[in-house]
Amino acid sequence: MLAGMGWQPGTGLGASREGIVTPIESKLRPRNMGIAFKGFDEKTSQAKQEAKRRARREGLPVSSDEEKPGGSKGRKSKAGTSQQRADAWKKPRKSKHKVEHKTYEQILAETAQETSSVGIIIDATGAQHRELSSLAELASVGWIPSQEPTHIPEVRHNMRLIANGCKSDLEKIAQEARLVDEAKKRLALEDKRLRDQADQEAELISRLQALHLTVDELSEKARELEQLPVTTLDAFETVIEKLTTVNPKEYSSYHVDEIVVAALAPSIRKIMLEWDPLANPESMAHTFHAWRQALQLPPLGHRNNQNPDDARSRVMPDAPMTPYESLLWNVWMPKIRSTINNEWLPSDPKSLTGLYEEWKDILPSFVQDNVMDQLILPKVQKAVSEWNSRSGVPLQTLVFPWLPHLGLRTEGVLSEACRKVKALLRSWDIREGAPPDLVTWKEMFSASEWESMILKYVIPKLGASMRADFKVNPRKQEMATLNQVISWHPFVRPSVFSQLLETEFFPKWLDALHLWLTAPSANYEEIARWYDEWKKAFPVAVRELSAVQEGFERATKLMHDALSLGPKAAGSLPRPEHRPLRDSGQRTKAPATPSKVPPSRTAEITFRALVEDFASSHNLLFIPLGRSHPTSRMPLYRVSAGIDGKNGLTVFIMDDAVWLVEGDDYHAISLEDMILRATKITRS
Repeated sequence: MLAGMGWQPGTGLGASREGIVTPIESKLRPRNMGIAFKGFDEKTSQAKQEAKRRARREGLPVSSDEEKPGGSKGRKSKAGTSQQRADAWKKPRKSKHKVEHKTYEQILAETAQETSSVGIIIDATGAQHRELSSLAELASVGWIPSQEPTHIPEVRHNMRLIANGCKSDLEKIAQEARLVDEAKKRLALEDKRLRDQADQEAELISRLQALHLTVDELSEKARELEQLPVTTLDAFETVIEKLTTVNPKEYSSYHVDEIVVAALAPSIRKIMLEWDPLANPESMAHTFHAWRQALQLPPLGHRNNQNPDDARSRVMPDAPMTPYESLLWNVWMPKIRSTINNEWLPSDPKSLTGLYEEWKDILPSFVQDNVMDQLILPKVQKAVSEWNSRSGVPLQTLVFPWLPHLGLRTEGVLSEACRKVKALLRSWDIREGAPPDLVTWKEMFSASEWESMILKYVIPKLGASMRADFKVNPRKQEMATLNQVISWHPFVRPSVFSQLLETEFFPKWLDALHLWLTAPSANYEEIARWYDEWKKAFPVAVRELSAVQEGFERATKLMHDALSLGPKAAGSLPRPEHRPLRDSGQRTKAPATPSKVPPSRTAEITFRALVEDFASSHNLLFIPLGRSHPTSRMPLYRVSAGIDGKNGLTVFIMDDAVWLVEGDDYHAISLEDMILRATKITRS
């Protein structure tokens, strides 16, 4: 490689051939030897020759180190150098210098004896040092030696140094004293803590011993009762009260409730054998209420008294059952399950609701749900589905007592019950009067559902009964049919009931009055009494209806006209008009009475409800026909002023619009056009 760059053997490196001549050499240092250890020469022979060659070239003397060894001088020099290098690794020895202090008076005394040996005197009192020939010259600069030692600056300086050193030592001692005081305080606190801990542990041992004695007493009481017939748990009351009041912390910490439940279990099993839950629902319930703390039950209102609407969201927790929950599940639940399945009848809900209400606050959520979902509801739902009007048990008796406890389960039970109510109205005989308990079901339906059901199943039957069975006979009046119709007044919208009487009652009644007034032997006093008796026959709420007031006003006018005509009344008294006064503009429209919306069910405002309200505000009925349109498959309705639904419009509702059906054709119409057409057909 060097030859490739122009180097020739025997010549130096570089352009001027001044570099090294021989190749690079290395010198192995002995093992475990440091640098220059014991004078070891690190230079290689190449380095020595190169240094000698460079010195000769530059005309410099060759160092003795570069000479070959062999002479005594060289050996001596080498030995000396090696010794110096070896000493360089040694720690220098400290030389002790004795410091001698002399006072000013001693210096003066020595100076007086050897005046010639005072030497050079340096004045260092000023900003700059200056050399003096004698001590006498110090007087010329204003400094006079004093015999007072406190005036000597050197002494004051030394005193300051000594004082500062003493101050520093005192501060260290004070700091150490503070540390010692703090350590004493810590030790005192630790001593107090350990003493308190020892006292607490001693107190804990004492309480545990007392707890142990009470537990032994409980176990002994349980063993005694195992040999006796048990009917109550009162024998455990004193022991359990002692456990929960004397050692409340240890009771929870050491799970003493497991021991309590284990001691109670045999007695509870004996009580279960004789217990009749339906006849005596409060048995043991009051005891468990009083022992809530002993059984580790949550406080009232914490879990078991939640909103009933949250019942479906409560499921059995993933954590294992507590001793009390296990006792209920394995001892109490089998008894309740057997009683409900084999003895309880849904027609007698009071006995089971009493049991449920007594125990619900001390039952875990999953036990409550199991009793309701698996035991009670299946029997209630089956009883509702099998109910009919001849069962002898009111439908609300089966359903209403459970509504406060059902929560989100209410809809499933009420839907079936409401279907039963509709079926009842569909098959109900009007001659039997209104069902006595129907008013209790009105709150269970929405306003639109109730209105539709009454218009579809009740109003046509009432109108047909009035037309076929009711007759006005002043000599022997039969009021049964009218009373049966009036009994439905609380269930029918006032405007609809008003139209029913206006259409089916007053035409017959006014014709009978006209016939009596035109008779030759008419007695106006008897007619007046007859009028008053008919007016009193209607309840106050019915008399206040607009059509009823209007009908009696027509009768009054007819009687006044007959009195005015006198003997001419027989041939000149006009027959009463049966057309409603509202058609001639003599009476203003009565506003529709809004149906009461039950608080427990949400009333949905639909387009159909708006159409019904609009028709009602114009004294028209919106009656379901019970069949569907063959093309659109939508339910059909009849818009008419008559109770029987005759002479009206046939419509259906689709896409938030009213569609008029005319034969096979149908088209959308506005609400105003619907009212005009229905009114026109009714007048014609």
